[in-house]
Amino acid sequence: MSQLPDPIRRWFFFRLWWRSVSVKRPQAVLAILSLLVGAAVMSMLLNLYGGVRRKMTQEFRAYGSNVVLAPGSSTSITHPHPLLPSPTGDGIQGWGRPEGTPGSSVMDQAVMSLVQEFARQRRGVIAVPLLYGVVRLKRIPPDPRLPEFENVVAVGADLAALSRMNPGWRESNEMGYSGPLSLPVCAVGSRIASRLRVGSGDTVYLEPWASSAGGHAESGAACHIVSVLTTGSSEDDQLFLPLDVLQGMIGMTGKISLVQLSVPGETSEIESSIRELSKALPGVDVRPIRQIVYTDGRVLGVIRWFLLSVTALILVIIAICLMATMTAIILERRKDIGVMKALGASDLQVMRLFLAEGAALGMVGGCAGFFVGSFWAYGLAHHLFGVTLKVIWWALPLVCGLATLLALGAAVFPVRMVRAIQPAAVLKGE
Repeated sequence: MSQLPDPIRRWFFFRLWWRSVSVKRPQAVLAILSLLVGAAVMSMLLNLYGGVRRKMTQEFRAYGSNVVLAPGSSTSITHPHPLLPSPTGDGIQGWGRPEGTPGSSVMDQAVMSLVQEFARQRRGVIAVPLLYGVVRLKRIPPDPRLPEFENVVAVGADLAALSRMNPGWRESNEMGYSGPLSLPVCAVGSRIASRLRVGSGDTVYLEPWASSAGGHAESGAACHIVSVLTTGSSEDDQLFLPLDVLQGMIGMTGKISLVQLSVPGETSEIESSIRELSKALPGVDVRPIRQIVYTDGRVLGVIRWFLLSVTALILVIIAICLMATMTAIILERRKDIGVMKALGASDLQVMRLFLAEGAALGMVGGCAGFFVGSFWAYGLAHHLFGVTLKVIWWALPLVCGLATLLALGAAVFPVRMVRAIQPAAVLKGE
């Protein structure tokens, strides 16, 4: 056999290989079933992890931004303003909480051009510039049973983008309303609405907060309330209105207090984004809201290690099963091996034949197991978690490749038994 021309030798090898994989043997069926189970479990875990990761990212987005850009102490684009509240005090929950202390800084709105370029390069990133100011809020028409006015923290922002960034907020109406109104729109926190007894459709009057010397602001504006917000946090005591309206009202045109970013991904991905933003904006303080970032990262890390541990355990069990199955196949075909050796086949050629058979079994079991596992994951996610999963197609070559490598690795040690088989002894029936 070794003296035959290469094309004929390859043809014989292919015929023998096809014969070995096409003949129905209980051991081959057992090997395929073992690989199918292992591949199905791997596929199920990969699909569930991908679905859980997407679902967790969506759920954590309900807490708002996870990265804040604030004025730095050594930048040319920040300027102190004595009448602005501090937007980055202690106890940040989802985004900046004003403290009402003087000496806060603002930065030029031009910084948003670089932030928006970063957001375009990262899928799913939401960026919202914010400006804080203290305003005097009056009800129109006034009610003698209520206070004449109330000093509140006003937040200037893109209302539609702010609503998308905080899906956990309950809004009486869509905050980003842009219908035909003659007055600027605004949204009020639920506690403010309760104290002044105002709601959606009412009108309020805003004017900048009076200075400590007793002077009053010269400019003010009426505002149409389009939504009442319930957040369960400090935002319930705040007023939200378009950024340009607040900038003109308090004389801070082109200035912002901070930028909120919602950056999807795990802790390492968010930290990489923070480093990139810090390099692009050297004078801006870029920092994560660690309560959100690291909680998300810890949960995803636990799920990942669970996935790897279960997969490794399954692979070890399947490998042991395959080694036993390949050993049984070789012992069953001792006479075939003896005949091939007697006809001139070398140990290497016979071993290659069995390795090719193992690779074929791994490919068949891996591909079939991927589809079984994907269907399994879809059913579990729908019935247990109420989530609709999308099939992770990049896992198909991964699962098939791992199943094939597993079959080859499990066949290496049993195949070495081929060397110990002597043609004369086997053909004599010994």
